Amino acid sequence: MTFKTSLCAGVALSVAMLAAGAASAQDTTTAWKGAPQWTNDTLTFKVRGRVYEDFVSQSVDRQTGADFDANVTRLRTARLGVEGTWNANWAYKAEATLSSTGGTTQWEDLILEYKPTDTLSIMAGNFKTVALENISSSRYITFMERGPYNDVLDVGRVMNVQVKANGENWTAAVAVSGDSVNSADPTATATGGSEVLGVNGRVTFTPINDDTQKLHLGAWARYRDRQDQANFNYQARNNTNYGARYVSTGAVGVSDRMIGVEGLYIHGPFSIQAEYAKADVDRLAGVSSDFSTYYVAGSFFVTGDMRNLDVKKGELGRTKILNPVTSGGFGALELAVRYDNVDLTNFKIPATAGEYTAWTVGANWYPHPYVRFMANYSKSKNDNVALGADVDVDTLQFRAQFDF
Repeated sequence: MTFKTSLCAGVALSVAMLAAGAASAQDTTTAWKGAPQWTNDTLTFKVRGRVYEDFVSQSVDRQTGADFDANVTRLRTARLGVEGTWNANWAYKAEATLSSTGGTTQWEDLILEYKPTDTLSIMAGNFKTVALENISSSRYITFMERGPYNDVLDVGRVMNVQVKANGENWTAAVAVSGDSVNSADPTATATGGSEVLGVNGRVTFTPINDDTQKLHLGAWARYRDRQDQANFNYQARNNTNYGARYVSTGAVGVSDRMIGVEGLYIHGPFSIQAEYAKADVDRLAGVSSDFSTYYVAGSFFVTGDMRNLDVKKGELGRTKILNPVTSGGFGALELAVRYDNVDLTNFKIPATAGEYTAWTVGANWYPHPYVRFMANYSKSKNDNVALGADVDVDTLQFRAQFDF
């Protein structure tokens, strides 16, 4: 991990020095994109970051064992990074979490991109590759957290080499994946020391794409093998980054195969979004199990604003606020509801391999596009296979968020 972190830090510093050196050679122009972006001929350079500050009130009701309540204020994340281009063909992004829950510091997106044409991209680095809500920035998703769908599938950032093509209303990508850049390097042993290895692909299509309506359809698939690393664990959190997980298989997966489908329909201020995935898991001793997970969510902008779908990327983008407070308006007000389901009961063992369900309601106020205040209330049920192992969790949480 020390080697990887040092290498990535060196790359980020080199990028900044190259940008500064080239900018000094010619006249530089500045544009405002949440923060200053400097442009010098074909070279661009911008500092980027985000801060999420949360308050969480949680009530845990155990079928067996002590119940408890918790009230905490917490820094969900504080990130800082840089992004830019050298010319029309080369781009980069490097972002790190400076502080987060638990006090951890780690790399987030670390990307070097080459675009031989306007519609073809080759990317290498640490980033996400599949599932609509997963690859969309948390700055633009509707709820405070992505929920158990992403958690149980374990589709976070890992090291990838990806080839991606796009048209006016479609995308297609394929990638070879390893482990996260933040993971420790595998220790070589007599039986080997290989890290996780996987392959994945995703396609999207937007048959309806105009100023008032958008229909997004997508599908993805992934295969991965733990190689010489620890078994995969499949677990669901309670629609919050705070607290424990009460539905979990434990570390049982040697390899897995996953397929997923996704859909998003936007009609003016109204939208409905859903994803479904199924996984087949190979375990030790020739045992196999499967599970499924899905969510359905809807939102409505009371103020008439509209969610932003970046069709050429196949992901969500920044919402354009019709009447920001910086121009004398009210901003945007969004109301939302979501249902989540994760079913791990086919694993049977351990006792916590159960079914998770939850309803979440939320409200978001956007004073302007780079600031958001959020409120979520989730009522979660963790129904486990063992007698007396059920846990109900009620979570009320608030967030103040800004990015640049």
